[in-house]
Amino acid sequence: RTMELLHCSLFAVLSALSVFYALVKVSLGYWKRRGILHLKPKFFWGNLKGVVNGKRHFQDVLQETYSAYKGRAPFVGFFAFLKPFILVLDTELVNRILSTDAGYFTSRGLYSDASGEPLSANLLQLNGHKWRHLHAKSVEIFTPTNIHKLLPRVVQIYSRIQSDLGQSNQQTRNISELVDVYNTDVLASMAFGLDGQDQEEFAHWTRCYWGNFSLWRAYLALEFPFIARLLQYKSFAEPAMAYFQKQALAQLQEQRDRDRQPLQTFLQLYSYADHRLDDLQIAAQAFGFLLAGLDPLNATLGFCLYELARQPQLQDRAREEIRKTLEQHEAQLTGDCLRELIYTKRVLNETLRLHTPHPFLLRRTTKEFEITRSVFVIARGNNVLIPTAAIHRDPEIYTNPERFDPDRFEEDSRRSRSAGTFLPFGDGLRGCIAARFAEQSLLVGLVSLLQHHRYAPCAETTIPMEYDTRRLLLIPKGPIKLSVERVD
Repeated sequence: RTMELLHCSLFAVLSALSVFYALVKVSLGYWKRRGILHLKPKFFWGNLKGVVNGKRHFQDVLQETYSAYKGRAPFVGFFAFLKPFILVLDTELVNRILSTDAGYFTSRGLYSDASGEPLSANLLQLNGHKWRHLHAKSVEIFTPTNIHKLLPRVVQIYSRIQSDLGQSNQQTRNISELVDVYNTDVLASMAFGLDGQDQEEFAHWTRCYWGNFSLWRAYLALEFPFIARLLQYKSFAEPAMAYFQKQALAQLQEQRDRDRQPLQTFLQLYSYADHRLDDLQIAAQAFGFLLAGLDPLNATLGFCLYELARQPQLQDRAREEIRKTLEQHEAQLTGDCLRELIYTKRVLNETLRLHTPHPFLLRRTTKEFEITRSVFVIARGNNVLIPTAAIHRDPEIYTNPERFDPDRFEEDSRRSRSAGTFLPFGDGLRGCIAARFAEQSLLVGLVSLLQHHRYAPCAETTIPMEYDTRRLLLIPKGPIKLSVERVD
């Protein structure tokens, strides 16, 4: 009897393993069956072997694939575990997907659950008609006029950097920590309407809202969203979400109890919009700012100072422009003043090119899309990967791409490049709706950091730069530390 049970159990296990093996092989044969050029997948891992355990960065895989296959086809097949993706290699096709024919690619394919996790109903995560409805109402918020209205508050926050750095002749500073303090203040103020006394707890929750994040669980939620919602899967730590939701709703109520104030935050802009969202929707957008913005802002300012510290002649040139421009505007950092910082803007763009915070963009085909002048069709439901960081490091587009050279963004050089070759904020319908605000904040931050202080490598500076392989974003592996000196 015991042997019979053992045989039955063994048969059941072998049968289950056989079914699992067959399902994996069928899934990983997707591109082969369609006759699409693809990177040969490893069993179960697809093309992500070494990424999940942190031995290599996802960007390294994208860069290798892009370099190996570019020119052979407009795209290649790619697998994230068992999930097939289209990895786009042709910049003309990139431009069509993001801009010209963006109507075929209005979904990102990210997971959200508005009923179980209300703050996930933000512009970054939503898809389909819910995203369209929200996007249509949000467009009126992010106009150049409204972004300009927020400038005085951003300048006020960043101006405290100079007093924080102090008057000492030379010191070693943790630059990553420094810029995080001020970018957190900017988002706390601009997105959630908080002022100084409320921001210590806010900063705490910005560092732990991912909770016990698992790439496996996130992958399964993307692959089986209906089941994830049934099982009440949460993308973020519930205490953090409760805190952010409470703060946003409290600030909205407080605004109503006060007389109408000058428009200095996105919370106010949403509240007074012609096509108003309900309070919970506005809270979700506030969290969306934090989710999409804080890490890229921190990384970009840190990387920028790191590169300028290594090339002091470029740093001096940017500082000289900043000082002359401020002198012409009576030391007032206005919108006109920012527009005249031509070289500083080039420095910022070159940082975003070399250290692109979001190394890829995601899209999902919402209806069948035929690629012109080819036999290829992108089927409805196909997931699309656009390797922005790999494009930004393509030597055929940017000569000697590993070199930091702001003059790549001199006007004639910029115009010589085709669309789809510089995408730090994405582009088109699903590009970053707050790109103007992000650029404005980064420029104000650079002005405050560079105006009276010089940065140089020190004994604790990591050279060459290393990225954190545990993150999908391009983030420094450890804190950026530099020598800081007051200059007058």
